[in-house]
Amino acid sequence: MTLDEIRTFLVNNVEPLTDKIYGNRYRVAAHLKDGTYLPCVVIQSKQQQVELALRRFDELSSKPSQYKSVVESFVSSGSKLSEYHLRDVELSPFAWPAELMRSIHGETTMGWTAFVVEMKDGTRHSYGTSFNFEFFELPPGYSHSDIVKIRSGVLYSSARGVEAFSIEGLRQTKPYTDKPFFTCYLTALGSGR
Repeated sequence: MTLDEIRTFLVNNVEPLTDKIYGNRYRVAAHLKDGTYLPCVVIQSKQQQVELALRRFDELSSKPSQYKSVVESFVSSGSKLSEYHLRDVELSPFAWPAELMRSIHGETTMGWTAFVVEMKDGTRHSYGTSFNFEFFELPPGYSHSDIVKIRSGVLYSSARGVEAFSIEGLRQTKPYTDKPFFTCYLTALGSGR
């Protein structure tokens, strides 16, 4: 695919996560030119990222300790992928529909959001994430289309069933979690606002 074909695919086939800071963020799987397959890639506007960085650098130029931290986050955090490495993109099996994502509410405890996913077959699975909601691991044999209900702020174990969140309960439960991903900043993707 050319970059124009990738842009067209994103706009026509991928429901973006909208963000007032980053614009539209498209969650896909990608094949790289060297044949590498990456199941979790977020593609967003390169222009918006540059504008955000410049704005943040300007806002904090008189605050050296904060300035350094912000520069560090733009320069050396996250896993980034250059647009010229993309061969093609496709729907990611780990990108849940935005409607499902909106049913996950609040931070359950400092730095952790717990929720339980109920599948069409009646099984339940505990989930949790620190801060990333882009992609989620799935139990073997399931896809996001098997999900019928999400209950926020609770845990599930086969021994105790669904229960209110507690740190002790979390220690006894091995939740499915968010999946790591690469971010690719695409030229001329548009603001998405």
